[in-house]
Amino acid sequence: MKKLVFIFCLFLSQLAMAQGSWVDVTVQPDNYAGETSWEILQEGDVVAVSPPYQNNTLLTVTKLLPAGDYEFVMMDAFGDGICCGFGEGWYSLNNACGLDTANYEFATATDTVAFTLNPCLPVLLGCMDDTADNYNPWATIDNGSCNAAACVEGETFVSMELTLDTWPGETGFTIVNIATGQPYAQVIPGEFDFGDQLVTYTYDFCVSLGFELVLVDEYGDGLNGSTSGGEDGACVITACDSIIWELEDLAFTEFDGNTMYSGAIFTEPCPPAPPVVGCMDDDYVDYNPLAEVQGTCETLHIWGCMDPGSFNYDSLATISDNNSPCAIEIMIEDDGGDGWGNSKLGMAQGDQLWLFTMGPGLFSESWTINLDSDEEVKMYYFQQGNAQQSAQELAFQTLHNSVLVTNAAGDTLLSEGVNPFFNNGQGALQPFGAPNWYTYSFTPYCGNSCEPFTYGCTDESAQNYNADVNTEDGSCYYQAGCTQAGYLEYYEQGYEADFDNGSCETLAVFGCMDEEAFNYNSEANVDNEGCIPVILGCMNPFAFNYLPSANVDDDSCIPYIYGCTDPTAFNYDVTANIDDGECEPFVYGCTDDTMFNYNPLANTDNGTCETFVYGCTDGVALNYNPLANTLDNSCCYIGGCTDSTALNYDSDACFDDNTCITIVEGCTDATAVNYDPLANVPDSSCYYSAGCVSGDIYYLPNACFEWVIAADPFCCDNTWDATCATLYEYCEDGWTGPVGIDELRDGTLLLYPNPTSGVINIAADSNVDVMVYNNIGKLVIDLKDVNLIDLTMYPNGIYHVRISYNKMVINHKLIKN
Repeated sequence: MKKLVFIFCLFLSQLAMAQGSWVDVTVQPDNYAGETSWEILQEGDVVAVSPPYQNNTLLTVTKLLPAGDYEFVMMDAFGDGICCGFGEGWYSLNNACGLDTANYEFATATDTVAFTLNPCLPVLLGCMDDTADNYNPWATIDNGSCNAAACVEGETFVSMELTLDTWPGETGFTIVNIATGQPYAQVIPGEFDFGDQLVTYTYDFCVSLGFELVLVDEYGDGLNGSTSGGEDGACVITACDSIIWELEDLAFTEFDGNTMYSGAIFTEPCPPAPPVVGCMDDDYVDYNPLAEVQGTCETLHIWGCMDPGSFNYDSLATISDNNSPCAIEIMIEDDGGDGWGNSKLGMAQGDQLWLFTMGPGLFSESWTINLDSDEEVKMYYFQQGNAQQSAQELAFQTLHNSVLVTNAAGDTLLSEGVNPFFNNGQGALQPFGAPNWYTYSFTPYCGNSCEPFTYGCTDESAQNYNADVNTEDGSCYYQAGCTQAGYLEYYEQGYEADFDNGSCETLAVFGCMDEEAFNYNSEANVDNEGCIPVILGCMNPFAFNYLPSANVDDDSCIPYIYGCTDPTAFNYDVTANIDDGECEPFVYGCTDDTMFNYNPLANTDNGTCETFVYGCTDGVALNYNPLANTLDNSCCYIGGCTDSTALNYDSDACFDDNTCITIVEGCTDATAVNYDPLANVPDSSCYYSAGCVSGDIYYLPNACFEWVIAADPFCCDNTWDATCATLYEYCEDGWTGPVGIDELRDGTLLLYPNPTSGVINIAADSNVDVMVYNNIGKLVIDLKDVNLIDLTMYPNGIYHVRISYNKMVINHKLIKN
């Protein structure tokens, strides 16, 4: 049998107890099954809904529900029911405990049927032999599928362990009974799924004569998964505690990788093992769960707390008295939210049975159940699809399902289905079905009788006696109160407290509380017996009548006044009562420190002050001032022109001798047309004759004039006509002459004016060829050897000019307005 434990994601669901009931809903849809649906209600709440239907396809759905009263509502979205005109449809409700109703003429929008479910176990086929490995506690009809738990006389117990490689879906096998030709066990390729990678399955069977193993691999590489980047599988068959056959050729090379035959393997009955003798009563310490023959039971168990760290630890106890019954929580999940369908979870403890499932729309549900804490609980996952579900759809639905069992303390007793999508679905719930018959198990645990140590005061005479604790911790107190000397209550309670009960509220303020005392403190609430009487007097130590013992000043202080007490002295002080020995005699003189004859020793002004007269006091200087009494560094000994704007300015002269020459700027070049004989400083005003035949109409330098005679030499060599004047005006109107001249000398020409009202001049050193196109690309003018373009007769607009000039082609845009 399959001996595995899986870990996977949790999802949760809805309950139907074995002491509940069930109903088969059978529907024959008409030609429009998409209009058909139903729901079951209990006290107005929907407890079950219909699956989708296919046209004219009979379908029976089993719903597990608690016993009770219900309403079944049949619905047709179009409103004509499922009978008669568009296919003969009908529905029925049945179970094995008295429910049997049907409607063969449903022809309206809805039909409601009230019905009652009596407690009723579903009819279940399965193995009813509780000694068999595939025993099903819920089976009501034995279908002959029981596996042998022990071989009969003359048979040999044989066990095969098959370890799948990384690709389990490719592998299958058949174990053939040589005597009958029937299989002992068989798995068709594809029955193992992605959750079976590298898993070992054990198959037990009883052989009377012999058998043959046929291993199959659809891919053609046997169990040799390492050749495809995975891991290898294995197969070993044992009997009578010895290996009788082992797969050595993992790649099935002898049979092209597809099939491996073990050949006939004959067995002999194993010698009988001696029965295990021992105590078979679990109330005794010497109980042996493997015993087959009752032996001696000597020592009864002593129930008690076996935890040395507990208060009620019993050193004589041999078995822990766990709390029972134990309340555990069963949670089932459906991460897809589409329900478990016909699948369900069974739980069995002794003779007690439970069944759990859930409908669509929920993701989880839980129930609390009381179990015996000293008996193992088994769980069975029944993976059952409906008639419209493929095996792949059912397997995918199982990936959504999970179960979690916890006790009241939150301890996990069983968790299956956690992370179901991890590693290609490994860890999903394993169904109880052929050939593996997988079951889960756990033992309920809700604690035991051990009591933890609880500490507190156990003296009943103490104020803080605690009847709920079991261990004295020395915390007893008998006279509670304020224990902090910084609070008023500490002094008012009349005793010294041995426990602070939180009554300290008012801070103590220590001080003299006698209102007549010098140091009376109006905020004091605890007298410190330190009052001081009032003593009046002068408290100024610098006063004439200072009283050191006084603590309250009576404003009688007479101050010391130091000063000169000689009335003939300059600094005589009429308020002084003590001579300080610093009398000063009168000293007469000028006391104004801004005056020329200021006397710093004088303390009495005698009216002789003289003002400062600054100037040169040196008689040999050119600017000597006989009235000056104060030398101001202005003496000058060098004469000359001191005007910095004069032509002959002398920077070394400090005395002006009236010889300065005024600057006259002008053209000082005698060859210039505008030569100025009176100018003594040249400027940039000189200009010169252009040397043209027509006379000096314009002079150089003149950028526009230079440009005109360069662009049209006729203007200089012959006469200055209207064209020359137009060119000059064009230059002065803003064209940058010097740049234009350079361009012209390089062969560039100029069109002007542009924009124009008619005639456009072409300035170049020779005539040009001209082609003019209008704005739609039509040629309107084609001229050779010209120096102007006449657009007078053409409409206003934009024109494009193509000019051939000096072996160049130049394009211009013209605007006529």
